[in-house]
This record gives sequence, C-alpha cells and structure tokens, in this order.
Amino acid sequence: MRCLCTVGKQYPTVGEIIEQWSHRFRSEGIPEPVESIEHIVAHVINTSKTIDLVNNQNNRLTLDQCNKLESLCECRLSRMPVQYIIGEWDFRDITLKLVPPIFIPRPETEILVDFVLKRLNYLQKEKQEILELGCGSGAISLAIAHSNKNVNCIAIDSNLQACELTKDNRDRLGLKNQVTVVHAVLKDDGRIEFLTVLNGPANFDLNSKPFDFVVSNPPYVPTEQILTLSPEIKIYEDLRALDGGHDGLKVIKPLLKYASAILKPGGRLLLEVDSTHPEYIQFFTKKYSTLKLQYEHTYKDFCNNDRFVEILKMS
Repeated sequence: MRCLCTVGKQYPTVGEIIEQWSHRFRSEGIPEPVESIEHIVAHVINTSKTIDLVNNQNNRLTLDQCNKLESLCECRLSRMPVQYIIGEWDFRDITLKLVPPIFIPRPETEILVDFVLKRLNYLQKEKQEILELGCGSGAISLAIAHSNKNVNCIAIDSNLQACELTKDNRDRLGLKNQVTVVHAVLKDDGRIEFLTVLNGPANFDLNSKPFDFVVSNPPYVPTEQILTLSPEIKIYEDLRALDGGHDGLKVIKPLLKYASAILKPGGRLLLEVDSTHPEYIQFFTKKYSTLKLQYEHTYKDFCNNDRFVEILKMS
C-alpha cells in the first residue's frame, strides 16, 4: 500500500495523508499512530508545530513532498523512532538535533532540569558550576544553560559521537560560552578518565575541580529488562545509554563516589533513576558516611513513579 500520490488528478491533502497513514500505522501496530504521522507531515511541509496542521489540513502536497513522506513513513513502519526520522526534537524550550543511535531525551527528564533550575534560582549566585555525566544529545546541560545565564556547564560522555552531537547542538543554540563538552569515562573507582575536550579549555582536572551541582540521567535499566523494551529502543538506540548492569546501579555507584569527591559543601547531586533505586541510594549514603552525602528527597515522574533523587554534600 502506497501513499495517496494522486486523488483523481490531484495530490492528497494534509488531512487525507494523516487519515491514511494513521490507519496504516495502527493496523501494523505502530505506537502512537496519529502522533507519528502528524510529526512526519509537519516535517515534510516544513511546519514547526503539529498544531499548525489544523490550518493546513486542506492544503495539497506536492509530488516531491509525497515522495519524501512515503520514504519517511516506511522508516516508521520499520519502527524507527519519529525523533530520528525527522532529525530533531523539542526538549523543554530548546530544539535538539538528534541522530541514531544517540539516546533520545524523554519528556520526564525535563522534570530533572526543572529541579536544577529551581535550586539555582533559590541560591541566586552569580556563577554556578555544573557537571552533567552522560550528556547524550546535550539535552540537560543545554536546557539549563539556555534558561540560566549564570551557569557554566561541563557536559561529559563516554561516547565520542554523543559528545560531537552535544557540541553541534550547543553551537546551534549559541551556548558555546556556557557549555564545555568533554569526552571522558567514569571509572568503577569513581574517578573520571579524561580523553579530550571538544572546542573548550583543556586546563582543568575533572577529578579535582569543584562543582555546585552534578546532574545525570545515567544508564539505570537492569540488564534483564533490556529485552522487554520496545523495538524503537532495542533496534535504534544505543543500549549502553540504558543498560545499568544486573541491578541498574553499574554507573550510579561510582557516580555517588565521584560526586562526593568533587561537590562543594552544600552542593547537590540530582539523578534520574529506576523506581527501585531511591531506597538503595538512601541506604548507601547512610552506610558510607565518610562520603558526606546526605539523601534529601525522592521526586515522582509524570506516572507517579519514584524517578528523581536529590542528594546533598555535607560540610
């Protein structure tokens, strides 16, 4: 079944395309069939927001637009995420370029950004130093820097391709003066192995430089759950950005050690975690009191699951 390339002697309207392809997607088990085709159509006709499709539903596509749309819809039928198909996605109040297999930022992670910004606004310091571990596309650091001009962020990732994408997004958003991108790896002992800086100062030591905040959406999905994820994730996204080991804590444990070493007294670590992790993190901080980390609070996500943890570095 192909796109309605002609209706009589005319090309289909936006409304006809959405109706046809949403039915096709639904019949083949594609998640969010209407939303999927709306985003693809908006991209093809160069409309920034899917809500604008209402005003364009009677407009007819051109032949080139029909051909492009068919190609993109075939990608969706193969379960490619819409974000990769259109090559960009909105996150909070910024638009990010996205390319496979770099992890696609999820809406709930915007909540994590909101918590950081609330803390920043409460403190009202002239300059705040923030480190993000596992930056992916740069969503967290770039959203924070875009909303608060008094922060300097260092965004690190072990995946060089992710670092390059963060740098690209940073430059497109005009945040080069606020965000430094570093290719680096967090080791099991809680230290950072520095690899290279992408267009930024190279005169800092990530194992001694003090930070006001550390923020991360680390890999936290237990390995045994990876196989239960949707094809969109299993086939197209980098599973290293999701796989947190047998208990989901493979990165979180060394990250707690690292945060203890580099957070300033009164500094905070904010994490996105699996709903089973807050209880362990609270236990960990009590057991290893020499780290001087104090569990503060667990926050809910949109589905009322425990999803975010705030930890204080004591004096």
